[in-house]
Order: sequence, then C-alpha cells, then structure tokens
Amino acid sequence: MHGHQQQPQAMTPDKVPARDYASSDLLRVFWPYLRPHKGRIVAAVMALTLVAAALLCMGRGLAYLIDEGLGKGDPALLDRAVLATALIAVVLAFGSFLRTTMVNKIGELVLADIRRAVFSHVMGLSASWFENNRTGDVLARITTDTTVVQTVMTSTLSMAARNLLLLVGGVVMVVLSSPKMSLVVMVVVPLVVLPLIILGRRLRVTSRLAQDRLADVAVEAEETVNAIHTVQAFGRERHMRDKFDHAVQHSLDAGLARVKLRGVLSGILIFLVFSGISVILWIGGQDLMAGRISPGDLSSFIFYAFLVASSTGLLSELAGDLQRAAGAAERIAHLLDTKAVMPQPASPQPLDLNSPVACCFDHVDFAYPSARGRPAVSGLDFTIEAGERVAIVGPSGAGKSTLFHLLLRFHDPLAGRISVAGIDIRDVAVAELRGHIGLVPQDAALFSSSVRDNIAFGCPDAGHDMIVEAAQKAQADAFISALDGGYDALVGEKGVRLSGGQRQRISIARAILRNPRLLLLDEATSALDAQSEAAVQHALENLMKNRTSLVIAHRLATVVQADRILLMDRGRIQAIGTHESLMVESALYRTLAELQFSLPKN
Repeated sequence: MHGHQQQPQAMTPDKVPARDYASSDLLRVFWPYLRPHKGRIVAAVMALTLVAAALLCMGRGLAYLIDEGLGKGDPALLDRAVLATALIAVVLAFGSFLRTTMVNKIGELVLADIRRAVFSHVMGLSASWFENNRTGDVLARITTDTTVVQTVMTSTLSMAARNLLLLVGGVVMVVLSSPKMSLVVMVVVPLVVLPLIILGRRLRVTSRLAQDRLADVAVEAEETVNAIHTVQAFGRERHMRDKFDHAVQHSLDAGLARVKLRGVLSGILIFLVFSGISVILWIGGQDLMAGRISPGDLSSFIFYAFLVASSTGLLSELAGDLQRAAGAAERIAHLLDTKAVMPQPASPQPLDLNSPVACCFDHVDFAYPSARGRPAVSGLDFTIEAGERVAIVGPSGAGKSTLFHLLLRFHDPLAGRISVAGIDIRDVAVAELRGHIGLVPQDAALFSSSVRDNIAFGCPDAGHDMIVEAAQKAQADAFISALDGGYDALVGEKGVRLSGGQRQRISIARAILRNPRLLLLDEATSALDAQSEAAVQHALENLMKNRTSLVIAHRLATVVQADRILLMDRGRIQAIGTHESLMVESALYRTLAELQFSLPKN
C-alpha cells in the first residue's frame, strides 16, 4: 500500500480550450458517434451524388432541347427532349427527398449520441475540474454548441457537399464544352481557393471566440437567476443587469467580428467568381458568333457557368456556418478530451464490512488545485473505530469539510493514505466506496422532481413503504402528506417550494433510506426550526445507532453526545478527546464552546 505515498493529483483542471483542433482531430473525436451510421452516411452521399449528377445532366438536356427539339422543328424530337428533361427533374426531386431525409436523420441521431456522451463524460469528471470551470460554460457546450453543430449537420453540411459537387461538376462541364476555358478555370480556381483557406482559418478562430463569449452570457444569466433572492435582497438588480449587459456587449462584439469576416470572405469570392464567369461568357459568345458552337451548346454553357457561380456564392455563405460549427465542435471536443477523472483501480478490492476500523487517515496532506500553495489539511493522522460517533469541530476554514471530500474521494491526498474498512480508498471502486457512505450536507440538494424521487435518490429501487418509513423517521411524513400531491408533489427547482427545514428533513430521509455504514453529517439540524429540531435530532439518534458517524458540529448538544471530538484548526488536528477533557486541556476548544456552539433551543 505504501506505493500510494506522495501520489500526485491525477488530473490537471483546465478552464478554456488550450489547443486548436485540426479537422483530423475533430474527426477523431466525433468519429465514434458517426461510425454506427456508416451505412446511412454512404446512402446519403449516394443521394447527394445523384442530385448533383441529375442537375449537371440538366445542362446537356437543355442543349439537346434547343438544338434538336427546337432547332430542327421536329415535334417528335421536341417531345423526346421534353420527356428527357422531365425524367431528369423526377430523379432530381427523388434524390433531394432522400438527401434531406437521410442527412437530417443522421444529424439528429449523431447529435443525440453526442449530447448523451458529453453529459455522461461531465458526470465522470473530478471535483477538481468543477472547481475550476463555470457551470454556465459547461451547460452552453451541452446545449448551445451542440445545437450549432446539429444545425450544420442536418442542413448546412449537405448543402455544402451538394454545392461542392455542383461546383466541381460545373467546372468540368464548362471545360468539356470548350477546352480553351481550361486556362480561365486554372486562373480563377486558385484565386477563389486562396482567400477561402486564409480567411477561413481566421473565421474559425473568430467563431470559436464568439461561442466562448456567448457562453459567458449563459454563465452570467445562470448565476444571477440561481441567486435571484440574494440579488433582490441586497438591491443589486442594477449591478447584475450591468454585468449581464457587459457580457452581452462582448458577445455582440465577437459576433459582429465574425459577421464582418464572413462578409469580407463572401464579397471577395463573389467578385472573383463572377469576374471569371464574365470572362467565360465572353469567350463563349465569341465562339457562338464565329460558328464554333451551337446555340444549344451556348445555352448549356451558360447554364453550367451559372451553376458554378451560384454554387460558389452559396459555398461562401455556408463557409461561415461551417467555421462557426467548427468553433463549437472544438469546444465540445475539448470537453470530451478532458481527462480530469478520478483514476479507478485496475483490480478493485471489496470493502471488509466486518472490519473493526471504520476509517483511518495516515499522515494525510492535501491542497486544493486552485490553491496549491495553501494546504487545506496537513499531517492528518487518526483512526475511527466502527460504530463510533465522532464530532469534528473547529473555526471556519479549519478543514472540516475537506475531510468529507477526501473520504468521498472527490480528491486524492497529495501525501499519506486514507483507508475505509481497512482498504486504501484508491484500491476500492469509486461507486462501491460512495455506496458505503451516506451524506447529509448542511445545504440540502434537491432536484426539480417529486418528493418521492428526491427521497429515493440514493436508493432508486426502494418501494413506497420504505420511502414513507424513512420520511417518518425524519419527521417529514406529516408535512409531505399535507402537500398537494403528497409524495408525488413537485418540489420545484432546488426545492424552492419547500422551506429550509423541510428540505433538510427530506435530505435526512434520503440518508435514512440509503442505510449507509458510514454516515457523514454536516450539522444536519442547522436549518431546522426549534419545534422540529428535537424530533429530527431523535431521528438522527436512531440513524446513528450501531453506525459509524462523523458529524461536523456547531451545536453543544451534538458535541456532548459524541464519543470523541476532533478539534481542528488551520488544517491540522489540534486535539482529540471528549467535551469534558477538551474543556480542561484546550484553550481553543473553550473559546469555541463559548462563542461558536449554540445552546439547545427552547
């Protein structure tokens, strides 16, 4: 086990994309989600090719219609020419139907898989990563960025592919119609491609920046709405509006920069293409007047020239959308590439449920990634026996909550070893470790679903009777039954429809239902009113019987009833003992007892 000593953190949190992704990199990230749809993709490409081929054939059909059907004055030839043109139109319509249907279906399926993958990946990221990244930015990647990519995949990409085929096919047909056009094409194509490459790269960077600034807007909105009561209570609505306006202005500036670059790119391409087409038409007109081509050939020639021009114009417009999607895809790819996950053991060891030792800290040092130079805890060295009730006390910032974070393996220690039931927690599967522990935080976290779902959150297979029994033990059944809908009543976002005490009792019921062997309580009764505190304290007494309990305590009653007390200050254990012994031996403890511990409410 000593191989774990001095183990560094296994992740390096990051806030913003630290690298640019080449197209091949993006394909590598997204290919696993495209691969299951290879058959549909091939079929969609075939439909795209069919549409392009039918449209290209339309030009030769037009030449045949003019030269044979109209030029020779033969009604039968005219009928055949019109019929051939109609058949091409039918093929074009059928191909367009297939293209639109299949491409949209692929886009919807792939993006649904990507959204699931991104959310699942985020759920597996470490606590360190979340401490260094903004919730609104993460949500923007799951929602806004994936929506941008979805729009491109379902429409823009297929349109771009179709117009690219038409552009290439149109150029080929122009050259075949008049070999001398090859010279013009050889001059025009590089002139078109060069700005597309140069400005396209800048547009991609600008587009990614615009997505980042849009995410900043989402962050400001999310933080303000979540803290709306605090904002209004302090009369800071104007300040928060100004902050939001500032974020919107930055987003607007980035968006306008992207729009300006798109406009420049579009203008340059349109000018170059139509200049080339004008030269081509001039050459074609000269050939017609000299009798070197027929009116039908000139008509098809003009048709293909128009096809090339319109395809290029559309591609220049779509290039902006594609680069915007590339910027959004980079942000998603960066999130999927993030490796900030808690390492799992190669061969997980099972917990010894009969171990006489509940948990042990062996010379543990730890500092949060955002404050490496300021240790949160240092030299923690203590053992807690199974069934023991231990209170953890100390001033604010002493490192009490950090103990819970380390036990739950939200972080790994920088030095030392933490064991639960005699096994190093780094050798236990994270899911099994956390399944062994029950947590009642000071600020109860509820989800915007029913009371039933919130109580059963840690034990989803629990039946109705078990849920009701847990609520009764937590003194929550009475107020739940009085709700409109009872256990099926919705609690609102973050439990906003319930009082603080009611939310806390549901959190306690959740822990009771989970029936953990190791219970972590962060002063679970601190949010309760005087009337319900005694009843819930009695429920917690029943819950803690024959169970190892660690309690971050701020109340004298909780401290007095503990088997032992860990006194912490500045990340270290200053003393261990009972209330009576610490009152005699520790000046710090006496100060806390006088100033911090609340007397029981009357």
